[in-house]
Amino acid sequence: MEELWNRYESLVLFDPDLGTEATEELIARVKEYVTKESGRILKTDRWGLRDLAFVMRGRTKAYYLLLEFAGPTRAARELDRRLNLLDTVLKFQTIRLEERIDPAALPEEEPEKAAPAAAEGETPPAPEAPAEAAPAEGSETPAG
Repeated sequence: MEELWNRYESLVLFDPDLGTEATEELIARVKEYVTKESGRILKTDRWGLRDLAFVMRGRTKAYYLLLEFAGPTRAARELDRRLNLLDTVLKFQTIRLEERIDPAALPEEEPEKAAPAAAEGETPPAPEAPAEAAPAEGSETPAG
């Protein structure tokens, strides 16, 4: 019988002073931690350099990476253990999205998504407010 997996999501905040090449190398290493434990990377979403909500280790910015993966429990444990050992990781959080899923039912690895093209250090624009819905036909508004 094949082992059932769990689906996880990890948000990792890297030191902003790493530089592009070192950040790419670190992202590849983080993904390798999962795949070495029989896990499968489902989505890699690079949010890029963003402001922190509070100062963390003397930093006001961090490079954000959102990683969605599936694998046995040991894959998530090993990822957390390894991230704890890296000085270049400011903070991370891994959550379980779904339990006891069949690995055969999972999609293959998805292509990576890059952060939207924005100037470095610039926060992304807020989403637009939805337009007000027009009243349905036949409904009357009270005349005041």
